[in-house]
Amino acid sequence: RSTSGADAEYYLRFSLADQPGVMAAVATVLGQHAISINRMHQYGHDGEIAPVLIVTHKTSRTKLDKALTEISGMGTSLAEPVAIRIETV
Repeated sequence: RSTSGADAEYYLRFSLADQPGVMAAVATVLGQHAISINRMHQYGHDGEIAPVLIVTHKTSRTKLDKALTEISGMGTSLAEPVAIRIETV
């Protein structure tokens, strides 16, 4: 993961446990790392895994990596989070 470069928006994809409070915990961790959510979507699903997409406002990759490491360690992210930098052209 690159930690250099200018701040950018990021597309994040999570596979979260479908339990009360999990999305709030993810949002809290992002906020604790000064990462603001631009928009979020949770797709309809059956089962115990909730697919969640988040687009952040501009942030540094360093802050994002720290937040994703913390989220991965919570035990409610059932797969490695995906983070894709959104480039402005």
